[in-house]
Amino acid sequence: CSDMAVADLILKNAKVITVDPQRPTAALVAVGGDKILLVGGSEELASVKGARTRVIDCQGRTVVPGFIDAHCHLFSFVRKLVSIDLGPPAVKSISDIKAAIRQKAQETPPGQWITGTDYNDFYLAEKRQPTRWDIDEVTPTHPVILAHRSLHACVLNSLALSLAGINRETPDPPGGLIDRDLNTGEPTGLFFEMLGYLREKVVPPLTEEE
Repeated sequence: CSDMAVADLILKNAKVITVDPQRPTAALVAVGGDKILLVGGSEELASVKGARTRVIDCQGRTVVPGFIDAHCHLFSFVRKLVSIDLGPPAVKSISDIKAAIRQKAQETPPGQWITGTDYNDFYLAEKRQPTRWDIDEVTPTHPVILAHRSLHACVLNSLALSLAGINRETPDPPGGLIDRDLNTGEPTGLFFEMLGYLREKVVPPLTEEE
């Protein structure tokens, strides 16, 4: 065979899953550079093997195509769809966050939760996290939870804190952190590594309609 057809790497004695309905399995894969030269049977080994070809005996093990894991956190994705988009470029400041919550509050019955997602303090003009008091200014009658872009932080307003039963006496849970005012010890509404817990224990589950 020509030099172009000589493989750099051959996987032999394999159970190759080809994802080709015309030939769903094979026993050999030959690779040259960054291309697959041949997917075939054991009898084709000699046609692609050269003096410097590396041959790996798979001993009957399964070989599959490379996977690109485009996985989706399905319920987190649904929450994003039914929440206020607080990520850039939609939101550029805490003032923008407050305006978005104020607008949502006008459309939402009092007492019903308001959720926001994807805020990122790094991109906010104020270069800080929002607090319970920021949110209280625009809606004291709706419990609010805002999820950070990383999902490692979130912010609750005062009504949501009350519903969660969290106050200055509440200890930090294992693995979590309740941010507190340095002078009073009062929770600022900012939580780290507690979003999953708060969504499970405090925020109502998604409705059938959602």
